[in-house]
Parts: sequence; C-alpha cells; structure tokens
Amino acid sequence: MLSKKTNNADVIGYCCMRFPVSDLKKSVDFYCNVLGYELNSADFQFGEAHVALKNGNGPGIFLMETKKEDITQLKFVFPRSFFITNSTGHVTMVEILTNDLLALHERIKQAGADIDKEPVFTDDFGYFTFYDPDGHYIRAVEERGVYFDLKQRMSSTLKRDLTEHENQLLRGLCEKLVLNSKSFLAPSSRKFEVIERVSQNNEAYNRNGAEGRGRNLIY
Repeated sequence: MLSKKTNNADVIGYCCMRFPVSDLKKSVDFYCNVLGYELNSADFQFGEAHVALKNGNGPGIFLMETKKEDITQLKFVFPRSFFITNSTGHVTMVEILTNDLLALHERIKQAGADIDKEPVFTDDFGYFTFYDPDGHYIRAVEERGVYFDLKQRMSSTLKRDLTEHENQLLRGLCEKLVLNSKSFLAPSSRKFEVIERVSQNNEAYNRNGAEGRGRNLIY
C-alpha cells in the first residue's frame, strides 16, 4: 500500500548529478568541448569539476575523479523488451537533448567516443546512444520540429548530408516562415517548396561563389 501524503512537502527540482570519472581532465574536455557543456568550476588537485548547460537549464553535473576499479557505470539491464538497449541489454540512465543531432553525432565520433547506436529518426524525435570516456551509457535526443523535419526531407531528397551553407539557408527560412506557422505546417507541398528554394539558392551560391552570398541569402 502506498504511503499517504501527510503534509505539503514535495520534491520541486534537482540540485545536481554526480558522475564518477577516472581522468578528470579528459572528462572535462569531453563534456565541455565535445558535448558543449560549460565549465563552472574545477579543482583538479581535489578531483572535482562542475559542468552545466550553457542555457542554464537543468541540474549541473559534478565530475568526480575516482579509481577506475571503483567506477560504477551509469547503465543497467532491463529485464523486458525496450527500444533503447545496447547489444547486452543495457538501458541508458542519462538522456540529453540537443539542437542538432547529426552534428553532435559527428563531433562525438570525431572525438573517438564509442557510438553504440547510430542516429534513428521517428515521427516525433531522433536519437543515438554512445559512451563517455568512462563507459557511462548516454542517449542524445533531438525533439522533432520544423527545422528538424525539413532537414531530414532535404537530406532524403538530395540523398546526402546538407552542406553548412544549405543548413544556414534552411535555418534562415525556418526563422522567417515559422512566424506564419499555419501555412508553414499545413500541406507537405509547402515543405517541398522550401526544399526547392534552398536547393536553388545553393546552386546559385555554387555558381556565383562567395561574391554572390548576399544575393543568395535573400528569401
């Protein structure tokens, strides 16, 4: 039987999280330079660093240096079928949000981190799973939005990843068109019009070179 609530005391938030790490400097570099956290404070002699999201959301993470053999990795085995599992049945205990799933995936891969599951896209979100330097199992998630949806459609239409210039054009179009969300989100033909316009702009950019940048950014 569940305990009955006897007063108005409730948990109202989270103070922080603490991750055990074997090499504090290496973990600070990974969380700040690869994942994009901000370093709030660090005492490498003591063996503790505090990193937090740059936008101030959520609790910060204290990275605490300890012996490798004493580290308990942040993952566990779930006994039933679950869609977020690795090959040994482990489930992620930590999930992070990103504003650009594919770009973050590329940065983590370039850093040499172990990618467990390549990016997967559903109707509502995209995600992939990876391990930090100490084997903590983490899932990165991008919530589906206008830019996300169009980016996937463009990549599918062009059968390749978007160039940085195409990404910039798409972001600019989304910023303008999202103000008129009814017409923007309505028919799929409208979305393909945006794809066509970005492609045409990119072709003009390639023909004219850097000198044509100003003209090509006119939507």
